[in-house]
Amino acid sequence: MKKPVPLSESLSAPPGSSIAISSRDRVIFPGDGLTKGDLADYYLAVAPILLPWLANRPISLVRCPQGRARRCFFQKHDAGSFGAHVHHVDVREKDGSVEPYLHVDDADGILACVQMGTIEFHGWGSLAADIEKPDRLVFDLDPDEGLDWADVRKAAADLKEHLAEIGLTSWPMLTGGKGVHVVVPLAPKAEWPEARRFCERFARARAEAEPDRFTANLKRCTARAGSSSTICATSAAAPRCCPMWSAPAKARRSRRRSAGASCATSTAPGTSRFGTAPG
Repeated sequence: MKKPVPLSESLSAPPGSSIAISSRDRVIFPGDGLTKGDLADYYLAVAPILLPWLANRPISLVRCPQGRARRCFFQKHDAGSFGAHVHHVDVREKDGSVEPYLHVDDADGILACVQMGTIEFHGWGSLAADIEKPDRLVFDLDPDEGLDWADVRKAAADLKEHLAEIGLTSWPMLTGGKGVHVVVPLAPKAEWPEARRFCERFARARAEAEPDRFTANLKRCTARAGSSSTICATSAAAPRCCPMWSAPAKARRSRRRSAGASCATSTAPGTSRFGTAPG
């Protein structure tokens, strides 16, 4: 008979954290042989640079308790099962109900989510202290398969230039996949409806100015194929991509990336999404 593993050996906290990680040897990334313990150690190491993007804002999680080769699911609400290091902020949903959304403020909060099977983090574009006023917008350049990387870079540079013309500072971040995010920091004064209207107007203006490169037609974005020329703009009300340095729950086909940039920040209500494809 196999001798059971003592509890003290099956649970251990990475040095520098108070969160005990169970099943550290469980393989989470089958293709690379990386384990739950490796993931916990990674998040603890990058916490100082991840937290400025993730902390104190509502988050949603992609949880894969048995690894990303098995069933994964998206979670944004919690009734307290994550423990004391994962906090809640009440958010009123479209149907009028109020639900507790998750947020963390330190490395132990991140690791508490990892202990519960989280691989990927999705962040809102506003802080938990004032969720109705965004402090950043993200324009997501999502190229079609046939688009050359040089064209993606030019699209990001052009977007940055056009934003500067109206007084908005921005910078590009690689997504870890094939696209680029252009991040616009905001003083949290305007509320989401106003931010959404701005994003929609900006998208339409770019589509009208360069119809051979861009479109603000969501149907064309979702149905595009081959060499269609598109730049997609929506105002989705949910966080999508994880902050920088968040591990991906799905394998990403990376066109090109720089060290440390595995996934760029995202927004919550008022998000604008842009994609490009070759003409």
